Amino acid sequence: MCFRSGPGSAAAWRRARQAALFAFAALPVACSDLGPGDGELAEIEGGEAVELADGEVASAAQALALPFPIDPRKSLLVTDVDIVSEFKLEEVLQQLIDQSGVTGLTPTTLFHQLLDTHRTDASGLFPDVEHCDEVPGSRNDIHPPFNPNEISLVVPFEQQVPTGSRNGWPMFCPRDIGNDATRDPFSDPSASHAFMATTLANRFDLASPQGADCGEYRLVFARRSGASSALVRSFIIFEARLPNPNPSLGRQACRPVVEFWQNLSDPAKSPATRASELKAFYFNGLPDFEPVIHIDHYGSVEGPERGQIRTNDFTFNTVGLSALNTTWTLRELKLRHGTSSDPSLSIVPSFVNDNPAAKLFAPITSTDPRIVAFQGSVFPGAVDRLAATDDINRFAYRAPLPVEINAGESVASPLHNNYLNAFGDGGTLKAAITSKLSAAGSGLTAEQIVARAQTLSCAGCHQPMRRDGNSTSTLDVGVPGAFFPRSLSFTHTSEKTEPIDGTSRRRFLISDALIDVFLPYRKQVMEEFLLNNPVLGFETLSAWTPTSALLFHHTGRVKEGIASLEVRPLARTSTVTSASFSTADLTPVGNKVKLEIFVPKVPAGQILAGSVEARLSIPSAGINTLSVGSVSLSGATQGAFNTVVFPDLPASAVTALNAAPSDVQLQFLVTLPISSRPYYLDKVRFEN
Repeated sequence: MCFRSGPGSAAAWRRARQAALFAFAALPVACSDLGPGDGELAEIEGGEAVELADGEVASAAQALALPFPIDPRKSLLVTDVDIVSEFKLEEVLQQLIDQSGVTGLTPTTLFHQLLDTHRTDASGLFPDVEHCDEVPGSRNDIHPPFNPNEISLVVPFEQQVPTGSRNGWPMFCPRDIGNDATRDPFSDPSASHAFMATTLANRFDLASPQGADCGEYRLVFARRSGASSALVRSFIIFEARLPNPNPSLGRQACRPVVEFWQNLSDPAKSPATRASELKAFYFNGLPDFEPVIHIDHYGSVEGPERGQIRTNDFTFNTVGLSALNTTWTLRELKLRHGTSSDPSLSIVPSFVNDNPAAKLFAPITSTDPRIVAFQGSVFPGAVDRLAATDDINRFAYRAPLPVEINAGESVASPLHNNYLNAFGDGGTLKAAITSKLSAAGSGLTAEQIVARAQTLSCAGCHQPMRRDGNSTSTLDVGVPGAFFPRSLSFTHTSEKTEPIDGTSRRRFLISDALIDVFLPYRKQVMEEFLLNNPVLGFETLSAWTPTSALLFHHTGRVKEGIASLEVRPLARTSTVTSASFSTADLTPVGNKVKLEIFVPKVPAGQILAGSVEARLSIPSAGINTLSVGSVSLSGATQGAFNTVVFPDLPASAVTALNAAPSDVQLQFLVTLPISSRPYYLDKVRFEN
C-alpha cells in the first residue's frame, strides 16, 4: 500500500519492498478474524510471541520504502543557527511591502506599526493603528473577577486595573514591548532590541483533510534580549497558510511540498544547501506554488485556516512599587492589504482563534448571550470531538468556535486563562458535559474535557497549569499513562543554543514536548502521506460514495494519516464504495483484505449484532462485486478500532491485482443496529 518515493528505479524499489514483505511473511502471525487493532504481526522472543505495534510495523516498512529516514530536525523543525540566520525580519517585511505595491512604506515603519498595537491610544505613535485600549474593556469580563479593593499576588497587578478589549473580551494594555515602536530594529543586528530568526516549522499536519490548503509554514523571530535575560523576551511568529494550487486533487496536490521537506533530510545535503533551498521555498515558492511569505497567507481574508501573525511577549517592567507586564501575553494579528489600484498594507490586531474566554467556563448565573450560548450548546456540542481520541496531537474542536466566543488574547498567568479554575464545581456546564460523555459511552470526566480545551488555548499549550494556578508536568487530560507535555516554560522554542551532535555547529533549543510528542506525530503524518494510498487510507472524502449513509472526515478517531471516514448510517445496512484506483504501487498484493473499523457503543441493555462485508471489483479482469467475505461484529470491542481480517482472496483475484489494473474498486457493507451511533473506517490494506 506504499507509493514509491525518492530516487531509484521502480523495479529496484519494488524488489526491496517485496523482500521486506517476504521477511514479514516469515514471522509467525498471531491474529484472529477480528480483534483490537493494536498489533498484528508477532515475532518470537525468548520462545514467546511478542506483538509488534502498528507504528513499529509501519516504521519498519517505511524505513525500507523511503530513500532515507525523515530527520525531524531537518524536515519538520529547523533551528540550526547557520540556516535560520539566513532569514532576516527586514527582508520578510520588505517582501510583503513589495507585494502590496505601497510606495514609501519601509520595513522599519511596518515593524513600528506592529509594535504600536501594544500601546494605548494616548501613547500611540500612529493614529491609524488599532491600539490595545481603543475599545474600553469591561471589568466584569475579567476572570478571576476584578476586585478594586484587593491587590494580591495571585492576580497580577496589571490584571486588576482598567484595561482595553478585543472582540469584547479583556486585553491588558499597554505592554512594555510597545516601547520597541520607537527603536530601530535593523540598524544594529546585534542590539538587544533586534530580532533574530530562530525557527522554521513545517506544519503539514495542519493541512485541510479536504485539501483546501497544504498546511502552515512558520517562521519565528525572537528578540535578542531573551538570550541573556529571562525578563525581557518577545517573539514574532509568521504563520503562513499555503494554498493548494489544485484543490480538486485534494491533499495529493500538496505532494511536491511534502517531498521538498522530506528531501531536506537527505544526508548528502550540506547545511548551506538546505539553507538555500529553504530560503527559496519561503521567498520564491516551489513550481506552481506561491512563496510562503505572501501578503495573502497571513489572514488577508476573514475566516478560519487563513494564516496569521502571532506575538508571544514577556517584557517585565516595574512602575513604582507595582510590577507590570508580569505575565506572558499571546496575541494574534492579521495582515490587511488593498488592491493594485488602491494599495495599502497594515497589521491589524485580532482575537485568538479557538481560545474561549475563561469566564465562559465559570458556573455563574448570567444573561450574557455569549455565556448562555457557550454553556448551553457550543461547548457541549464540542464534547464528542474533544473526547474522540487519546492522542494529545489530535485534540481539537469539531469546527471553529463562533467568533464571539474567542478571547482577545491568551494570557499565561496563574488564573486568567485557567479554564479549570474558572470551571470550579462545574454547575450546569458540568452536568451538560457529563451527559454528553455518558451518551457517547466515554469514561472521561468533565474536568478532563475542560483540561483538553485548556491545552488547545495558546497559553494552555505553552504552560500547562493546574486549577490552583501552579504550573505542572502532571496535567490530567484523560490519556492513559500520559500527562500533557511541558514546554520550555512559556515557549516551545528558545533563544538559547546547544551544539549539534557534538560539532561546532549550534542550534536553538526546543522543548521536550516537541521532541517527545509533537514532532514524532508530525513525522508520522509525513511518512504516511508519502507512502500510503489516499483512497485506501480514507484521506480523500470524495473517493468514497455512500448508500443509506452520510460521510464525513474525522480527525480524532484515526488509525493512520490525519483522517478516517465517519459514516452516519441512515439504515440498518449502509454501504461505502471506493473510487477506482490502481494497484501499480501496491504490488506485490497480499491475499487478505484488512480493514480498521471503529465500532460504536450500543445503548445499555442492547446487544451489538452486526457484520461487515467486503466486495471487490476489477471490471478489466472480469471481476464484479466479488464478495471477499463477511465478518461478524458481535464480538467487537465497542468504542474502539477493531481489525477486521477477511477470508483469503481467490488466487485469480490476487493475480489480477498484481497485474496492476487501474479500475480496482472496494465496497464495504456494514450492518449495525438502526439506533447505533456513527462508525469509522480507516486503513484498508492487502496483506499476506
